[in-house]
Amino acid sequence: MLQLSIRAFPALIICFLIVLVVLSLNVLIKVASAHITKKFGSIQVQVGWSDEPPLTGLLNSVIVDVNQTSGKTQTPIINALANMNILVKYGGVTKSLDFLPSPATDGLYLGKMIPSRVGSYYVVLNGTIQGQKISSQLPLDLVDSSQKLAFPDTVTGSGTDATVAGGSTSTNTNNIGPQLQGIVSQLANQIDSVKSVIGSVAKSNADTMKSVQDVKSAADRSYLIGMVGIGAGIAGIVIASLALSRKRVM
Repeated sequence: MLQLSIRAFPALIICFLIVLVVLSLNVLIKVASAHITKKFGSIQVQVGWSDEPPLTGLLNSVIVDVNQTSGKTQTPIINALANMNILVKYGGVTKSLDFLPSPATDGLYLGKMIPSRVGSYYVVLNGTIQGQKISSQLPLDLVDSSQKLAFPDTVTGSGTDATVAGGSTSTNTNNIGPQLQGIVSQLANQIDSVKSVIGSVAKSNADTMKSVQDVKSAADRSYLIGMVGIGAGIAGIVIASLALSRKRVM
């Protein structure tokens, strides 16, 4: 029995290590999903919410973390947002935020806001950091309804409590509103994406038509120059023939 336990001990260690690795990966995935990092040359920008999970109606801050990278070394950039224009986008609506440097962490900037609706929010970055052009739209973690944590539940109908068996009272929870807000947010973001694609296609078509027109104009000019050259050649031949005829007559 003791020999069997000793033989099973390595297998138990391997199983424990596998479970530990899986749990570690799960934690890493959750952290990565909450904050988005993107590199622009040697400039690394990370965006996210300061308080997570973000909930509607509660004060929060959008954070922008900016670092200069060199290999595995990261150096916080002071006054990184001096030449940046940063907007928060929800559906087709945008809002400018005032970002202030964190008093505790260099290179970290916070813009306070209260998310009022459930759904997807985006940080729109435009400008330059240390001469590097920055232009991107990065998603923030999905905002959820604070109603899920509210107690007692708020009444959204007549404003009166509903009496249940036993004489106790409870309130009606209406989760349809937040769900609809989330759906509307997703649809608005999809519509904006379609508009962007249509705009890109229209611009591409306009550029193509301009290129075709330029080629046509160049061809017309070449044709005109060619005809002038042919005319000049024919005129030269005629003049030369007349000159030879006069010499023979003389």
